[in-house]
Amino acid sequence: MAATTITRTLVQKLPPLPEGAVKNRIFDDRLAGFIAEQRASGVTFYFRYNDARNRRHEVRLGRLGDVTVDQARKRAEQLKAEVSLGGDPAAERAKLRAVPTVAEFAKDRYVPHVQEHLRAAGNVEAYLRKRILPAIGKKALDEVTPQDVAELRRRMVGEGLANGTVNRHLATLRAMFNQALKWELYQGRNPAASPGMLREVGRDKYLSPAETQALFRALAADPDETAASVLAFLAVTGARRGEALKATWENVDLERCILTVPRSKSGRTRHIPLSTVAVAILQRQLAKRQFHPENPYVFPSARREGQPVEGVRGAWRRAREAAGLPEDLRVHDLRHSFASALANAGTPLNEIGTVLGHTQLSTTTRYAHHSPQRLIDTATTALRAWNLLPEPEAAKAEVRDAA
Repeated sequence: MAATTITRTLVQKLPPLPEGAVKNRIFDDRLAGFIAEQRASGVTFYFRYNDARNRRHEVRLGRLGDVTVDQARKRAEQLKAEVSLGGDPAAERAKLRAVPTVAEFAKDRYVPHVQEHLRAAGNVEAYLRKRILPAIGKKALDEVTPQDVAELRRRMVGEGLANGTVNRHLATLRAMFNQALKWELYQGRNPAASPGMLREVGRDKYLSPAETQALFRALAADPDETAASVLAFLAVTGARRGEALKATWENVDLERCILTVPRSKSGRTRHIPLSTVAVAILQRQLAKRQFHPENPYVFPSARREGQPVEGVRGAWRRAREAAGLPEDLRVHDLRHSFASALANAGTPLNEIGTVLGHTQLSTTTRYAHHSPQRLIDTATTALRAWNLLPEPEAAKAEVRDAA
């Protein structure tokens, strides 16, 4: 049809489509690019324009009935002004439609990314699956607001989760949106940039010498010898549970008394020094290898061929109860107890950090208060240098220095 002015009267009195015709397009003679498209189902309005590269685009304005002719014309005028100022309405719409939902981004991009780069990928997946995605997964990335994050935080607190657990969820959310922004998947800000982290109170659970001896007696009597050996190994090395469970014979050097962890929590290779007791535990495991000659793991599974032992929860519960240890004592507290024993013996913090595989000294300083006498002696050094010590104290300090 030739160009004509698109009016309410015109679109209401359009004749039926000719036989075999699918559509009829009417171009407005007053506003270039304003189009009314007639189909058997009704009339729809469009705005056509060329972008900066002279590529043609059309933006759907709405169906007659949902919008009036005047509303469609007004919107077309706005878009024409936007194009004149260098805008590209179709590209903007396409960009918005391309923004994935939080669930789509997590599944298609973020989880594969963390699986490749993070040791704790399993934890990230659990945080997303259990709480984050059920709360905001259906929203597009650019639709999530700080209020949504605050609501998720309130929900987790109301659920009774520990502050540390809430913080791990919030940190996951913050990291995920940072990555989405880095990949330019949407424009805007990170809604979880300041999620309101909760204050965490560090645990201070350590075994005394008597409790440690009771634990070893219980482990020696446990029916699951392999799981018990894992726990004993953790106690005498300060290794992380995953490091022990995934240890393979190719990374054990009994002559040099070293267990190599190819990729530790920090992502680096680390070497765990083995005491005589730790070596004895590994030698007992080596003697049993005849029963699992093809299994590469130091602590092999009795049920799954070629796999490490499934876990140590059952053996830990039985040994903890048999030794009369607190119910809230965790397997990871064996690592803390090992570090505490080193600190009490006067081992320098930098050496403790090396043994435990810490990458930052600040992580190790939590054990500093376990060597009070060594710290007191250090503080006394300045007084001795200034000759401020009373005679009896100076004599005691000299004796300690000589020892």
